[in-house]
Amino acid sequence: MNFQIISPHGLLQFFTVTSYVTINVAGIDIWIDVTPQVLEFGDSLKANCSTSCVDSNLLIVLEYKSGLSPQRKRERTWISDFFPNVTAWDFSVPCVVSCKNEHNSAKKVVPVYNREISIAVLPEVLEINRTYRLECIGPRVYPNNKLILTWLRGSEIVQRNFTSEPGLPDEDKRFRNVFNFVASRSDDGQEYTCLAEVDLGSNTTKSITNSSVTLQTYAFMDQPRILDKRPKEVKQEVTLTCEVSNVYPAEKMRVRWFQDGVELNSETTRPNSNTVRITAALTPQESGLMEIVCMADFEKYPSIPSKNTSAFIEVYAFSSPEIQVPTSQEGNLVNITCHVLNVSGDLELRLKKGNDILVNGSSSTGLTISHTVEAQAKLDGQQYICEAELKLQDQSMTSPVIKQQVGTLRVLYKPRDTIMTISVNSKTMSGVPVETTKGDEITISCKSNGRPSPTLEWVNPSNGSNIEIGPSGFLHIPYATSEHRGIYKCRATNQYGVDEKEVDLRVKGLRWIKLVVAVIAAVLLIIALMALYWKYSAHKRGHYNVQNAKPNNNLQIPNGHEHQQNVPLKNLVPYHGETITNGLNQ
Repeated sequence: MNFQIISPHGLLQFFTVTSYVTINVAGIDIWIDVTPQVLEFGDSLKANCSTSCVDSNLLIVLEYKSGLSPQRKRERTWISDFFPNVTAWDFSVPCVVSCKNEHNSAKKVVPVYNREISIAVLPEVLEINRTYRLECIGPRVYPNNKLILTWLRGSEIVQRNFTSEPGLPDEDKRFRNVFNFVASRSDDGQEYTCLAEVDLGSNTTKSITNSSVTLQTYAFMDQPRILDKRPKEVKQEVTLTCEVSNVYPAEKMRVRWFQDGVELNSETTRPNSNTVRITAALTPQESGLMEIVCMADFEKYPSIPSKNTSAFIEVYAFSSPEIQVPTSQEGNLVNITCHVLNVSGDLELRLKKGNDILVNGSSSTGLTISHTVEAQAKLDGQQYICEAELKLQDQSMTSPVIKQQVGTLRVLYKPRDTIMTISVNSKTMSGVPVETTKGDEITISCKSNGRPSPTLEWVNPSNGSNIEIGPSGFLHIPYATSEHRGIYKCRATNQYGVDEKEVDLRVKGLRWIKLVVAVIAAVLLIIALMALYWKYSAHKRGHYNVQNAKPNNNLQIPNGHEHQQNVPLKNLVPYHGETITNGLNQ
């Protein structure tokens, strides 16, 4: 017999035993045991009654309710009955023992059950965040208070119920367990089990039957949303996009596009776990209002109502405007035209220069406007804009459709604004004429404006050697000499005229350096001669060099610090350029 113990963590298998009842009356034991302890209706059962009495007049009596006829075996101290098929809901084993002129009795009630258990039908799929009830109808058990009904979520007990009323044996009154819950995403694919058990006492139960249901949940809160309802141009392929958000499970959601009742070829993507997006390519063939429908449903759950969104999109006929700006020679008149054809609706056409409107007009089919301007070199490259605006029927939903084309005015004119850039030893020079020195590196570049682009050439006055003339008006003199001086002329030429720019290049030689050196040498020579002259003049006047004279105690010789009156100067040896030390020639 299988027993189970209920714990907060689930069901634990217990063990298999044979149930018995022991009664001790006046020192006499009476044992009643049955197998199985809980009897399924219509199943077999074995009942035993025995005693410890050894009286020679011992009498054991087993009396059952009418209709129950067991197969019996007996000995002096016991009786064993076997019932091959028990069909009574009220079943008990009463045992009476007569020992030593005393009558003692014991009784064992055996619960009877069947396996009829059911779960009330739930919707095929449950909507998340809504409350539902799981109702379990238990099997027939007598006594009723022996039945326990438990709801399990997986292996976790979520609700356990029983009754204290035993009921009547002939009354088929089923016990119910109702569990209310709010469906969540975690319930998707979750198994709930209703377990029926018989209480055996002492915190033990026997599981007799169970029934399970696996839940499916969904979320479908929002209507499909058409992302782009702007007007579309006829015969131009457009992309329709529809999105369904806050949906679960997204992989089971089906979204479709319809136009005039016909499903369009589309592609479904799922950018995240709860969003479904569908795109379809469409090329409208006629102008007017076009109705499109986006429908979403769970194909595998037909019980969930589908949701759809429709929109009327305006289809318009509106070809791009065209602008014609002819190329013209400077001084001539240019006629700029702007036109648009095949328009359905209220059209406004404008010719603009920048943000300034030069001319405009309106129509409902097609229109051409024009503007005349004198071609001038300063207008070369000027852009003119042909802008067409189509006002749609439903201006409250969308803004006007605007298309533009840009045209550029090209003016043919002779070369002008020739500019030279001159650098000497990589330093840009300014001023005229340009003064350079022999050996300098000279670079001259020349540019000019004109349409068509002018051809540039150099006119070299000296045709000097060692001159590099490159493309695009480039002239290079790696090492300047006197032969490179003169007027250099850049000539710009196209079919409409010539423009020239010139520069006077002057190269200084090295002769002035020799002259400066000669002058400096002459000045130094003059200074030297003058110095010699002054020295000679000083000797004639009696000047003596006493720079190295040393003081002494000879009163006849001057010590260089003071004049000695007793030494007449005329007796001294005249100075001829030698240095006098202690009054002696060295």
